[in-house]
Amino acid sequence: MGKDTRNLFIDKNFPNSLSEPFEITSPETASYNCLAWALNDTSKWYECEDDYFWFEGIEKNNTLETIQKIFRNFGFTKTENTEYQVGIERIALFSKDNIECTHLARQQNKDQWTSKLGSSYDVNHTLKGLENSIYGDVVILLEKRLAGDE
Repeated sequence: MGKDTRNLFIDKNFPNSLSEPFEITSPETASYNCLAWALNDTSKWYECEDDYFWFEGIEKNNTLETIQKIFRNFGFTKTENTEYQVGIERIALFSKDNIECTHLARQQNKDQWTSKLGSSYDVNHTLKGLENSIYGDVVILLEKRLAGDE
């Protein structure tokens, strides 16, 4: 799907996508969600509700605190830095109320982040392109050094 593909769902729910780079990169699928996508896993839907995969020993909720705990288990720490660096993986946590995590995005390169929009599309975007949306805004950034880049 090309960069010029417009979609009413995206235009309505992500108004900044009209003025920021925003590209649909996959067909719609309910096989995985933004938490799975942020963890580079397209094999399952991660959800704290019954009948979905969740993390052993982690509270079953979507608070920012809980999501940070999950990512700490994968070696991520909090950061303020959005500047792209080779060998560093960054995750952005979105929220509307600074309590619940509504969405996650993973940094791709110096200009783009990637997200899975619920059971909809994978998209490439800027952080600004996804803010002021149904997901709220970026409230926390996490990062980790990738293996072999130490």
